[in-house]
Amino acid sequence: MRQLLLMMILAAAIAGCTSRQGERHDQAWTERELKSLQGKTRDEVRDLLGNPNGLYTFDSKDRWHFANVLLQHDQPGSSERVSVLVYFSKLGEHRATIIEIRHRSEE
Repeated sequence: MRQLLLMMILAAAIAGCTSRQGERHDQAWTERELKSLQGKTRDEVRDLLGNPNGLYTFDSKDRWHFANVLLQHDQPGSSERVSVLVYFSKLGEHRATIIEIRHRSEE
């Protein structure tokens, strides 16, 4: 009985972590907030945006692709889903060097 209770508590805790991670993708970001990711570490970016949808490596950079990020515009109630590309240098401190926002019409 004790083991069953422990397993139920553990399952609830894991489910809670999963739902919190999904909430990050529904958070609305301004363009300024997304651009402020520049200089952040990989862990900091992952904590803010969640796990990337794609990871790519070329030259001396890694590129993380986040699809369906909610971009909030200046007008109230005006938002759109965009892709955010975060480039990390493989040299030095491995911090985000470029933040690129791609609107659906540009893809």
